[in-house]
Amino acid sequence: MSGLFGVGTSAMMAAYAQMRTASHNISNVNTPGYSRQEAVLATMPGTFTGGGFIGRGASVETVTRRYDQYVAGEVASATAAAGADSVRQTHLERLDKIFTDTDNGIGAGIDDLRSALADAVNRPGDTPSRTVVLSRARTLAERFDSARSQIEELRGQADLRVRQGVSKVNDALRQLADLNNQIARNAASGQPPNDMLDARDRLIETVNKQMKASAFINGDGTVNLYGASGQSLVVGGAAASFTARADSLDPRKLVVTLDTSSNPIPVDGETMGGGEIAGALRFRDEDLAAVSGRLGQLAAAIASAYNAQQSLGRDANGLVGSPMFAFGSPVVVVAEGNTGSAAFSASVSDATVIAASDYELRFNGSAWTSTRLSDGSSQTLAGFPATLDGLSISLDSGTAAAGDRFLLRAGSEYTTGFSMVLASPGSLATGLAATPLRSQTNTGDTRVSAFGVDANDPNLTSPVTIQFTSATTFNVTGTGTGNPTGVAYTPGMTLQYNGWRMTLQGTPASGDSFSVTATANPAIDNRNAREMVALGDRFVVGGQRPGDAFADLIADIGARSQSNRAAEILSVRSLADAESARAEVSGVNLDEEAARLLQFQQAYQAAAKIISAAQNVFDTLLQAAR
Repeated sequence: MSGLFGVGTSAMMAAYAQMRTASHNISNVNTPGYSRQEAVLATMPGTFTGGGFIGRGASVETVTRRYDQYVAGEVASATAAAGADSVRQTHLERLDKIFTDTDNGIGAGIDDLRSALADAVNRPGDTPSRTVVLSRARTLAERFDSARSQIEELRGQADLRVRQGVSKVNDALRQLADLNNQIARNAASGQPPNDMLDARDRLIETVNKQMKASAFINGDGTVNLYGASGQSLVVGGAAASFTARADSLDPRKLVVTLDTSSNPIPVDGETMGGGEIAGALRFRDEDLAAVSGRLGQLAAAIASAYNAQQSLGRDANGLVGSPMFAFGSPVVVVAEGNTGSAAFSASVSDATVIAASDYELRFNGSAWTSTRLSDGSSQTLAGFPATLDGLSISLDSGTAAAGDRFLLRAGSEYTTGFSMVLASPGSLATGLAATPLRSQTNTGDTRVSAFGVDANDPNLTSPVTIQFTSATTFNVTGTGTGNPTGVAYTPGMTLQYNGWRMTLQGTPASGDSFSVTATANPAIDNRNAREMVALGDRFVVGGQRPGDAFADLIADIGARSQSNRAAEILSVRSLADAESARAEVSGVNLDEEAARLLQFQQAYQAAAKIISAAQNVFDTLLQAAR
């Protein structure tokens, strides 16, 4: 009877194991990363009798999980891609909102200032019109400053996400290494620790959410994890560690390094290959750096153009125009680890050609190399002082040692402290210091077709007379002119003396004359205000008009956002497809589990009847033996 009891008992144990496994599946139907498990049964070897082999029931060989390593790898890879694209897109959309306000943004501020100056042209002596100009200039400066503040806030958010991501990666790597040790110990039993293996896969996904990592599954179920560039992240029970630290070249910049026994190895967004950390780094180092540089270029060019034009005019009190805007100056930062004593300074020499970029200066022991960080282009500098993209760089003191590096913050620095600095409406330089006059006794038809001031020469307001001695020659008299005689005249020619320029058209008669004298009342003169209005049509921002440069800035942000949005849609869809494929293999279907549970319950009940039948037979035998 022991044979019948044994068969019944094995049947009950097999059915019980199957019910427990199905119940475990049902309990974890909503557990992320859980793989459906199955109890695997095997027929126990039969007992030989004279009448043949009689079966001894079934045994539970193992409990396996439905798992496809290839599909799991696809999920991990898609997780990394989607994480990078989604994080970058979130930040790009926030960046886009900073500049897309068409009514209250920088573009509108540029147009409003120009319109206010146009009104001042019509009423240069009117204090209210001058006040409006200052108000519009102040508003434009505030919008530049607001955009800078919001960009810095986005930079801080990106850095925070990097710090959080590094912390999550380190935690996951440590847990994965500990789990490897546990899996290895359990592997000695010869049975797979399914729930541990699920936990292993979830940790691999956690790492991939932050940075791309490839998993190599060992025969005992442990995993070796490697970064996108081949870095060893987890090998057996040993885990790598990352640190978010200040960059050695730029202390304000947060970088990620892989800690090693020797020196930390920098890991950038490209090296990481994907994940939320890579997305945040790419946004900060590519998108935000480009926009910050272009915004700085625009701010410096606009400020310099207005300041330069102010300096060529006279305000309501007849004084040389003072600057309209203040903006940040280039800053040279000494890299950590430099062994030389060189100290540099830099300034803007020509704002019309400055680039939307910062620079790295490097000394190799015999020559200096400058690298534009926006595009990676390099050039050799002959020495100092040097001119670089509209910047003047001076070696103030000390000497450099081979390997020394310096960061020249330029494009990223111009919006710092951007403000309107005119003291009063009367400080607006609407007029010019000198005025051309045509003699009333002239009989020819010569006229002044253009007049302007190019420099504040000491003799700018000194009287100058142009006296025609014939239709083709004239003499010039006045301080600072050299008093040339017999100068050949051609219609359309431009005369330049004492910082002013004057273009004459027409045919003169002998005895005709023109003079240039100090402007009687600069407060009601509008000629310099007209020049300020004309700045909107001049190529003062890297070869572009101010409005066009800002439009290109917005277009660049839009193009980046649109391109990444397309990538995000594709990567998120790929992740959804990979997760769907995994669900088909490893997911728990409640209807199927309920049906199996009923099936296993019936098997258990049938096994119980076997034991009951064995008991009845045993009782019958006992009664027969009495």
